[in-house]
Amino acid sequence: VMSLLGTIVLLFQAWLLAHGGLTTLGANAFSMAIAGPWIAYAVFHGARRLRAPLAISVFLAAALGDWATYLVTAGQLALAFPDPVSGFTGALAKFAGVFALTQIPLAVVEGLLTVIVVNLLTQYSRDELNELAFAPGGVK
Repeated sequence: VMSLLGTIVLLFQAWLLAHGGLTTLGANAFSMAIAGPWIAYAVFHGARRLRAPLAISVFLAAALGDWATYLVTAGQLALAFPDPVSGFTGALAKFAGVFALTQIPLAVVEGLLTVIVVNLLTQYSRDELNELAFAPGGVK
C-alpha cells in the first residue's frame, strides 16, 4: 500500500510543488516509497518477533526506515555521479556522509515523534489498532 500511496504523493509533489520533479520520480519512488517503508516494516515486525517493546519497535522502524531511504538515495546519486578518482564507492561515501549530517539527528527525532504518536493512538484508539492488526499479538 505504501508503495502506491507514496508514489502518488511524490507525483503530486512533483506536479504541484515542483519538488523532486517528474524526471526523478522513479528514483524518488524507489527510495522513499519502496525501500524505506519495506525496511521499516521488516524492522518493526522483526523487533516485535524478538519481543521488543512496542515503543522500541516503532522507534527502530521509523529511524532505520528513514536512514534506509537516504542510504538508497546516496547509492542512486553515486551511480549517477561516480567520483572521478574513487568511482562509485568514493561517491557513495561522500553522499552518505553529507546525508548523515542532517538525517541521523532527524531520524532520531522522527523516531521519537513516531513513538509519541503511536503511544497516543494506543491510549485513545486501542480497539481500532487491534482491529487493523497493527502489532502482532495486539496492542495492550
